[in-house]
Amino acid sequence: MLWLPSHISTGVLIFLLTVFRLVIRVCTRAPDRSPSLPARAAAALVQWCLYAFVLAVVITGWLAYRPMPLMPPARLFGSLPIPKAPSFAGLNARDFIAVHSTLFWVLATLVAVHVLVAAMHAVLFRDGVMSGMLFRRSREAKAEDGGFAG
Repeated sequence: MLWLPSHISTGVLIFLLTVFRLVIRVCTRAPDRSPSLPARAAAALVQWCLYAFVLAVVITGWLAYRPMPLMPPARLFGSLPIPKAPSFAGLNARDFIAVHSTLFWVLATLVAVHVLVAAMHAVLFRDGVMSGMLFRRSREAKAEDGGFAG
């Protein structure tokens, strides 16, 4: 149980970074890189699945957290108390732990596929998709604007 506060804090940090990235993603226009509709649709589907699975992993982890009696509650980042999750009739912590674990492995697989495809875009296709992911404008977009960042 010594690792649990670190595990929970890491999950919350990943969740907060994902929410930050999601806000940026919603507020900025994604670059249209792929000319084919199936490739664009697949990219959008994977990206939104990544966001959904991160949320689902964090929520099921929170629902699985049930401190044992007489055990001091875990604290986020060593200081913030973790709010108690609601109870659901017929579902216990073990059920949520099983779902949490399964969702994590699906998320890990999606992340691996995402990284692999991103590497393919950077190394094989060299189409500037990575520069869009890294909050920078691609060379093609700068060339279209005459080299001015605006």
